[in-house]
Amino acid sequence: MYFCYVDESGDPGKHDPSKAPGDTSTPYFLLGGMILNASNWKLTLGTLKTYRKDIARKAILNYDVEFHCADMITPRAIKEYQSISVPDRWRLIEDYAGIIGSNTSSKIIVVAIDKTKTKLKEGEYLTGATTALYQAFDEFLRTEKDNGIVFIDQTTGKHTNTHVRKLMGTGASGETVPGVKIAWILEDPIYRISSDSMFIQSADVIVYTLKEKLFPQASRQKLQAHKIFDRKLLKSLYKSAIAGEDGIIRI
Repeated sequence: MYFCYVDESGDPGKHDPSKAPGDTSTPYFLLGGMILNASNWKLTLGTLKTYRKDIARKAILNYDVEFHCADMITPRAIKEYQSISVPDRWRLIEDYAGIIGSNTSSKIIVVAIDKTKTKLKEGEYLTGATTALYQAFDEFLRTEKDNGIVFIDQTTGKHTNTHVRKLMGTGASGETVPGVKIAWILEDPIYRISSDSMFIQSADVIVYTLKEKLFPQASRQKLQAHKIFDRKLLKSLYKSAIAGEDGIIRI
């Protein structure tokens, strides 16, 4: 059995660059998933916990504070992040990404939508990205000849659940998504509160560093934030049939 932990970056709403800076929507919507075999679940969790305990012991970040990249880089009212220098915050993110990338028993899947280039219509960003992630994970499971379950950050909500039932053909209506057959993934997605799951937090690190790679900000390039994904995570990408040569699924 395999588990895939999923988080998002950006919002799935309409983006209108002509209305900037008033338009606060993101020009992208991204999904990132971390795949683990159930047999390696405890060992991987132990590795993540060791890292968190280590930085807590060094008085860098308390163990009970959620590792959330967006809040870490733009801390607002979270005092635990504010006490860490900006370069050190990026080092923490890169160190965390390095732990994920060095875990040879896990793989990652990433889906990227550039709203200024995609052929998807407004309102299709979340469902389109979810479909692509499910297709890639199902393909991975088929190659492993094993079943899997998806765990998603609960902020995606009921809309994802309805779409997944169409993907899998498990809804009461029997409605399906034409041209898509999901055979190896079981059950509805299981929703987790990110603060309670180090694996959802790991997916956050994956998708946030992907965002920095694909949509870099000039002010952060001096800190080499845009290089973290390639340095630490690129080698772990599962290259599905629908992905590009670099393993990133762009739709």
